[in-house]
Amino acid sequence: MAKDRKDFADFNQPDTLIGKEVVVTGTLNSEGDIQINGQFEGKIEAAADVIIGEHAKVKADIRAGNVYVAGEVEGDIQAIERLEILETGRVNGNVNSQAMSIEPGGILKGSSAMQETAETAPAAQPTYELEEEKE
Repeated sequence: MAKDRKDFADFNQPDTLIGKEVVVTGTLNSEGDIQINGQFEGKIEAAADVIIGEHAKVKADIRAGNVYVAGEVEGDIQAIERLEILETGRVNGNVNSQAMSIEPGGILKGSSAMQETAETAPAAQPTYELEEEKE
């Protein structure tokens, strides 16, 4: 079954929220989800998800588990698992992720590289052929 956005970020209760009228400059590190609705300039690193709201303007390199872009990002994005550029999203930078989707209307100006997933090969099960009994 395909994963939906709700399987990743908790959009209703992020751990860190930068409001629409807030301007932040610096480095932001978090183990939890981050949602930016205002302006941010610097660097973002999150073990969980980063959500760039529709009215957000971000000038930063972003490294996170999953990244959802509905606003504007100028900088490189490395999403460990998934990157989604929504219909209002704009990214001007290079992106790297295991999975990526760009909705119609979303814009990516830069290069994209897909990471290979670490697939685990199933353990080989020995097969035994039975000899048919001769009558």
